[in-house]
Amino acid sequence: MRAIEVGLRFLVQQGVRYVFGIPAGSINAIYDALLDIPELTPIVAKHENSSGYMAGAYTRITGIPSICVASSGPGATNLVTPAANAWKQKLPVIFITGSVPSGKMGKGGAQELYAEPIFASITKMSRTVIDPNQLPEILAEAYHTAISGVPGPVHLAIPIDIQMTDIGERELPVLPPVQPPTMDMAAAQAAVERIKAAGLRGAILLGNGAKASSESIVQLAETLEWKVATTPRGKGAFPENHPLSLGIYGLSANIRASEYLNGNDHEVLLIIGSSLGELATSNWEPRLVAGRELIHIDYDQSELGKCYETQYPVHGEIKLVIAELLEQLSADGQDRSYASEAFQGLGEAAAASEQGEEKWNTLSAIRRLSATAPKNARFFLDIGEFMTYSIQNLLIESGQEFDIDINFGGMGSGIGGSLGAQLAEPTRPTICITGDGCFFMHGLEVLTAKEYNLPILFVVINNARLGMVYHGHMLQYKRCLEDFSQERVSIAGVAQSLGLRHAEVRSLDQLKSEHVQEWLSHGGPVVVEVIVDGNEIPPMGERVKFLQGATY
Repeated sequence: MRAIEVGLRFLVQQGVRYVFGIPAGSINAIYDALLDIPELTPIVAKHENSSGYMAGAYTRITGIPSICVASSGPGATNLVTPAANAWKQKLPVIFITGSVPSGKMGKGGAQELYAEPIFASITKMSRTVIDPNQLPEILAEAYHTAISGVPGPVHLAIPIDIQMTDIGERELPVLPPVQPPTMDMAAAQAAVERIKAAGLRGAILLGNGAKASSESIVQLAETLEWKVATTPRGKGAFPENHPLSLGIYGLSANIRASEYLNGNDHEVLLIIGSSLGELATSNWEPRLVAGRELIHIDYDQSELGKCYETQYPVHGEIKLVIAELLEQLSADGQDRSYASEAFQGLGEAAAASEQGEEKWNTLSAIRRLSATAPKNARFFLDIGEFMTYSIQNLLIESGQEFDIDINFGGMGSGIGGSLGAQLAEPTRPTICITGDGCFFMHGLEVLTAKEYNLPILFVVINNARLGMVYHGHMLQYKRCLEDFSQERVSIAGVAQSLGLRHAEVRSLDQLKSEHVQEWLSHGGPVVVEVIVDGNEIPPMGERVKFLQGATY
């Protein structure tokens, strides 16, 4: 049996199901082996960069590692950006790149590249395999490294001759058990005591790491009667139609969230599952922590105290820590099992959207999408001006999901990511919100969605310019190059040429509930081009302030 086939069969044994990437000469042994391993499904993308975002989204949603492959040379370098995204998001994606034959290394082979050091700083392990007999064990080590401790991506460069070498019949490697992080019980107890002492003078800020514990966090917030805000990546961790919801804090913050978290109505801030970076904290806003004490819960100990002095750091698996807090609060007589019922109907629920005029523009289109989306929809956001409106104005309710690769997502990453999301949860409606600039970068992945019959609704906001760049320059420099805008191109026309169901929307009358329901029930991908002028200034002021601080 070829070395690469033994390695792939090991990954199947671990539950790996998808291989994302693009076939090429230096990895053709992998794709040939897939013909004999039906448990592994190849997803052939249109660009390696997109395939990496597909793999990342699938792994983030399912928790199951995925494989992403690319050729040597340019294929490998095209995976660097999604590998860095997986590194930032702590996703156990297995990146495999091909290489020239091991005996020809250093002799100038076509597309030869020493990829190991390139990936070293953005993976937990980056190695070149030069012994075919060790390939299965090295792949097993890479897998174990990816899922152990704080998860993260790994990378192996495998020369084509090493992949193809027959190593005979081999038993598959056996992995040691993965040890979950141990909860610091003393720290959890100290946090409980501080929570009780604060009474009603507390607030909660949720990051992406809180999403897997959403139900117990709702119970905790209702027990404490503390108001809750989320970071942009944490959006969806708490239902935004809940009376305790403040909406978003950080980039494109809701006014209510900023005023409350920067105000003086609480003395304790409970932070759950956030690294507290620039976009999560409105450029590390000093008022967020001024005059109050911080309780920070995270499964990655390196995040605790990294950005702000933290009086009560609690390391452990977030779901288990929240369960422990609830148990201790209950034991001390603070259990309020009636809370969910008590909060129903207490006035108007906190909305994510800031109200304004209902005229046709990007903002009103985003609000209409929010109002007409199914109650179990997943919104997958791309990067651009529309993103800032969406963060602020999509109202994510219980049962809905929100995804965005905001920390290291390139333009077009949301298009590829939405394919991975649909594969992860085939029965959940997926709505990808992207822009014309993103579409020009990676829009042909809608054809990949067609080829795999993935029923994704791609909503493309077409303002005929690089909107976020344009408005950023106008806010910062009061001028910009004409090149940031372009003659409008028909995105619907492009979709038509690809044989895709498509629609062109120019008003709210063309974006009603019945339209959205029809598009989502089509059974395959649908491209909806939303045509707007895009002259309104998007809610991106905090980002501009950060850039101004970096340049002046």
